[in-house]
Amino acid sequence: MKLNELFDQEEHDFMIKECLFQLWSHSDDLMFIVAVEENGEFSLYDNNAASRIAMGIEPNKIYHRNRIRDMFPEEIVEGFYRTYREAITSRKPISIEQYTVNDGKDLFYNTLLVPIFDEQDNPAFICGISHETTKIKTAEKMAVEAGEKLKEYNVGLKQINDNLDAKVRERTAALELAKAELEEALEAKSSFVARMSHEIRTPINAVIGLSDLALNTSPNHKEQQDYLQKIRDSGDILLSLVNNVLDFSKIEAGKLTAESVCFSTEKLIRTTVNMNVFGAYAKKLELVTDIADDIPEYLLGDPLRIQQILVNLVSNAIKFTESGSIVIRLRCNKLDGENILLQCEVSDSGIGISSTQLEQLFCPFTQADNSVTRVYGGTGLGLTITRQLCELMNGEIKVESDVGKGSTFTVLLPLKVPTLQPKNAAIDSANMLKALVVDDHPLSRDILAKLLTNFGIESTCVGSGWEAIDAIQQSDQSGVAFDVVFMDWQMPGIDGIETSKKIKNLFKELAPPILMISAYEKHHIQPHLDTGIIRQFIEKPIGKSTLFDAINQFFNIEKIAISNKKIAPIPQLSSFHILLVEDNLINQQVALGYLKSTGVQVDCAENGKIAIDKIKGTQYDLILMDIQMPVMDGLTASAIIRGMDLGYELPIIAMTAHTSPEDKEKSLSVGMNNHIPKPIPSDLLYKTLSNYLISNKENSKPDVELLPVKPALNDKLSMLFKISSLEAGKAIDSLKDDTSIYLKIVRSFWTQYTSLLEDPNTRFLTLDNRNLLNDIHSLKSNAAYIGAQDIFKDCVVIERKLLKNEYVDGSLLDAVISKLSILLRALDLVFNQIEYKDFDSTTNLKSTLRKVLPLLEQSDFKVENYFPALHHKSMNTQYSEDITQIIQNITDIEYEQAAKLVRQLLVKLPGS
Repeated sequence: MKLNELFDQEEHDFMIKECLFQLWSHSDDLMFIVAVEENGEFSLYDNNAASRIAMGIEPNKIYHRNRIRDMFPEEIVEGFYRTYREAITSRKPISIEQYTVNDGKDLFYNTLLVPIFDEQDNPAFICGISHETTKIKTAEKMAVEAGEKLKEYNVGLKQINDNLDAKVRERTAALELAKAELEEALEAKSSFVARMSHEIRTPINAVIGLSDLALNTSPNHKEQQDYLQKIRDSGDILLSLVNNVLDFSKIEAGKLTAESVCFSTEKLIRTTVNMNVFGAYAKKLELVTDIADDIPEYLLGDPLRIQQILVNLVSNAIKFTESGSIVIRLRCNKLDGENILLQCEVSDSGIGISSTQLEQLFCPFTQADNSVTRVYGGTGLGLTITRQLCELMNGEIKVESDVGKGSTFTVLLPLKVPTLQPKNAAIDSANMLKALVVDDHPLSRDILAKLLTNFGIESTCVGSGWEAIDAIQQSDQSGVAFDVVFMDWQMPGIDGIETSKKIKNLFKELAPPILMISAYEKHHIQPHLDTGIIRQFIEKPIGKSTLFDAINQFFNIEKIAISNKKIAPIPQLSSFHILLVEDNLINQQVALGYLKSTGVQVDCAENGKIAIDKIKGTQYDLILMDIQMPVMDGLTASAIIRGMDLGYELPIIAMTAHTSPEDKEKSLSVGMNNHIPKPIPSDLLYKTLSNYLISNKENSKPDVELLPVKPALNDKLSMLFKISSLEAGKAIDSLKDDTSIYLKIVRSFWTQYTSLLEDPNTRFLTLDNRNLLNDIHSLKSNAAYIGAQDIFKDCVVIERKLLKNEYVDGSLLDAVISKLSILLRALDLVFNQIEYKDFDSTTNLKSTLRKVLPLLEQSDFKVENYFPALHHKSMNTQYSEDITQIIQNITDIEYEQAAKLVRQLLVKLPGS
């Protein structure tokens, strides 16, 4: 029903009556109406279904003014009458408690009685509603009984307490005496510990201080500096160990606290290794660190305590391991945005621990058995402190062990992750570097390969020196050489030094550079570093930053920082023409805003029909098509376009908020090429446009497109991107996205090699050229700089053959000349566009300069088309030197400086 906007008494009363009627029909409470009869009698006028069920009468039978006395026993009737009369007498609603028995069960009700009087103020009806309170009464009864029981217990407890008081008084005196004795013993212990602390710290401080002074003198040898640094680190660790042992009393008393500071995970592991490297070396053990990629570089926690835990575990592993390896692994589980569970594992291949010995492993001053102490030494306190430190930081320690196979200790620590993290390091190189990893230890080999992969370096792994020689031989024959070799020193059969000598003797100048990796004494390797057989030494275990610094030092490549999320570059698409089909003006505005940055030429259509009309009159490079549009939708329009005989390839990209697999399938079924969701992600839009405009245009051409293009629609950079034999994007990336430098390099390449190929007297790239090796080497480097990868690869093959004095087939040189000629013809279209209409002899120098100036102010490459006119107009004049300087600045892409010189020259010219 529709309710009135204004108050309506009739409607209001109707709704109240309707609600009360619905309550009467559906309530589980007992509702009834009693009529007041003559002679003080009462009758049941009516009652609801719940009340009838409780009374045991037919719910649907019609009852009207049934006498109460005829329905209930006399004793119950008198109770009802008494309450009815009380309600009438009070002349207001009353609430009473009622009790009855049904099927042997006690039932309690709380009943509300409301008397109703007629117009003469005589009682006419009594309305009532009864709510069952049996459960409440039962609970109250239980509470009363419980209270009585409690009183009984209190009496019993009082008697017990009275008896205990006497015993407590007796024991208190004894405990006070014991407490005084214990405090006296603890005070003596603390005093002893304090004195020992001073005596131990004094020589440790000397070790640390003198090491610092020695390091500050800048030792001449890196080996000495490394030893001093290890002494310094050992002093720090020894001091921290002493402090922690001295804190053992605090641990017992529960007074030791953990701090929360920012620390480097890699530095933590490196220091732990430095503390144990000599112990591992003495037993010829391999120390391996394996840090997961997802571990944050910095964490918040107590690095001193964590380091003590790891030092204890690693030193124990070395102590109980006679051969094999010790592996330190770091993993993490993310708990939420700022919390992780750090998992530190220390695994060894030692004697192992039996299940019975594991039960006592963390007890103070105990070891696996008494014989262990005699054979291996130690107090048995280390693991106790380790466990207590773990618990101090809300962590835990677990151990798994097989007797005779080794043990793995696992420490789990909840830590926080600081908001600011260093950016990921990456190797910046135009081409992927290729490395050979030689190590007989499989895990060390795999970890190093993983680190190299993270730096973008492709690696091949072998397990011995002979396999390394075979791998280099195969790479040499395939023409894809290794850029660097990471060679382990200590290997069975033939060690790393002997392998390096053989590689140098076999491959001579073509031998790849070798970086030696070892955990052992580097002074044995120094003579081979001096002779050049080995180029660099890297100490095991290799960490991420250590490896990165070594690679950068060797290749002299700068360290770059890349954010965790790579931002897609905005492509330059000024040479392309696309059609945007979108009916929503806001969506159209957003898309145009993104497209504006690319420089692409855009036409707009409001629906599919208009789009088809525009396609009939214009050749577009790509269409961005909305799906839902009036007049004609995007799916229909795409199907019609695919049926048109266009004579060229026209990519259609769907733009829609519907991104389910079914929607994408519909788009593809009518001939669309791809699918971009709304709201439009700019990165995805730029990537898609690059794929279909730049990449597809290059891949669709078997050779370089030599047809002339309109200079008005193309700048030089976009034209270079369209040359299929140039990987311009990669070349620009290697130049830190400096397009001006890239254009200058390509122009120099075009100028240099055009003159070489056109000169009939040159013997460039011929078998009778005495400087062929130098020319090929130079062309190889230059081709790599500009991104001419095919020419670069051919030059690599020819250069290798020349270095090895192998026969070079003339067809190899012919292939390079052919590819170079095709590339130079394509570059002619970029750099040799001369507009002769501007070179009229009647045009004076001033008018030419006035045409040049706005082009310079707009950084327009077409300014180079005026070089001949400027040369011609300034020839044999006093301004020729000024013009030469202006042209030089333009060639160097110094447009601002060139514009400044043009303005100065215009002021100097007559008539200004």
